[in-house]
Amino acid sequence: MAESQWVKLDAETIDTISFGLFLARLHKGTHIVTEQTRVNDEVWLPRHTAVHVDVRLALLKNFNVNLDLSDKDYKKFHTESKIVGMEEVKETR
Repeated sequence: MAESQWVKLDAETIDTISFGLFLARLHKGTHIVTEQTRVNDEVWLPRHTAVHVDVRLALLKNFNVNLDLSDKDYKKFHTESKIVGMEEVKETR
């Protein structure tokens, strides 16, 4: 079965972006990179995320955040469960 899935996103602001009149300003140079990997040939999950954010909120506070997250060693787990009706629950008590 053929499928389409984005594997990597690399985005950088080339100019200041304003949200609302004075709510937030994302400054030029903010950079986000995220990569995904196929796990157990079943599902796409995050592998790496790197963020550099330079933002000013409500003309009051500047935030300069650098974040680098890596995810690995995903494990698949199994559990046994059974959906029962209320009558079966009352009988076991």
